[in-house]
Formats: sequence, structure tokens, C-alpha cells
Amino acid sequence: MKNLITAIFLLFSISLFAQEPNSPRSEMSNEEMATLGAKRLTMQLDLTAQQEEKLKTFYLDQMESRRKLMEKSKKERDEIRQDRMEMNEDQKEELRKILTEEQFTKWEQLQEKRRKGRKAPMRERQN
Repeated sequence: MKNLITAIFLLFSISLFAQEPNSPRSEMSNEEMATLGAKRLTMQLDLTAQQEEKLKTFYLDQMESRRKLMEKSKKERDEIRQDRMEMNEDQKEELRKILTEEQFTKWEQLQEKRRKGRKAPMRERQN
């Protein structure tokens, strides 16, 4: 039973993320989505009222856990991005000490060209 609920929950989660941003479901609160999911499973699996309530609570807990995880990963991504920027600045300063002013300017131009090349769509790069 536990495996079945987990599998159904995963399918439910995937279907939630697959919805279009402007669909009616995207305007639902977590409470409404949990209720809808629990009611749908109640009809499909002939669950008792007690099981339906537990399932609704389970969905709400999972949504909250997912929200916290997303917040945590966003903070970590931001911290990593900041660390990389600092590291790049340090490397740039070290290169400035090694290269002549002319070489450093040329290196910066090459770096800018590389950045623009990465941002260009794949189709343009192949031509």
C-alpha cells in the first residue's frame, strides 16, 4: 500500500509540473491541489474518508517539503554563482599581474567573444 501511494504521488507530482502556467490548476493553492488529488484517488481506489484525509495531509506535507527543498537549492545555486564570480575576479587579477596591459586587453576581448559565442543559438554556431 505504501509503495502504491508513493508511486501515485510521484505520478501526481509529475502531472502538476506538466501543467501550463496559465491553466486553472496553476491558480490553485496547495490545499486545493491536495484536496483534488486526494478526491481523485478516493474515487479511483475507493478509499475511506480516513484514508482520504491522510492522503490529503500527505500531499500537503510533500508539497511543503518540495517548496523548502527548492528554496534551499536556489540559495545554494546563488551562493555557488557568487563564489564562482569571486573566483573569476581573483583569476582575472592574477592574469593582470602575469600579462602585459596589451595582452590582458586582448585576453579580455577573447573572453567576451567566448561569452557571446556561448549565448548564440546553436543554429548560428553551426553556420
